Amino acid sequence: MEHVNDEIRVELSMCGYRCDLCKAHSKRVRQVDEREELSRIWQKYYGFLIPPENIVCDGCRCEEPGACRLDAGCPVRPCVLDKGLNHCGECPQYPCAKFEERIGLNRNDAMKKQPEDFIAAEYECYLAAYDNRTHLNAMKR
Repeated sequence: MEHVNDEIRVELSMCGYRCDLCKAHSKRVRQVDEREELSRIWQKYYGFLIPPENIVCDGCRCEEPGACRLDAGCPVRPCVLDKGLNHCGECPQYPCAKFEERIGLNRNDAMKKQPEDFIAAEYECYLAAYDNRTHLNAMKR
């Protein structure tokens, strides 16, 4: 889904991540490869380690054969497709358990997770793309 808002192209995933800001999105990886740092940041804040060479995603909206989805087992994508929605924020059950499985950190949550080691610029550059609750709530307004 693309929205043009004040001439900014926002690419929203089905769960509300901002693909246009995501350092794992294949379009961005081709432009500037920041996957090594992204891998480190994901481990720091989310606790999972994905080798940089395995971090690449064409986005959940990509229908091309062989499309690469970083989270092939995401429960949100099939739910949104089955319901014929653009994103789960349009669903009357939002937020539901499937959405909660894919919820990203907002700035305050990230600060709580790393109270001694939080770096605002790091959050803005590498994690703000996944603050899907904030993104979807803004879309609902």
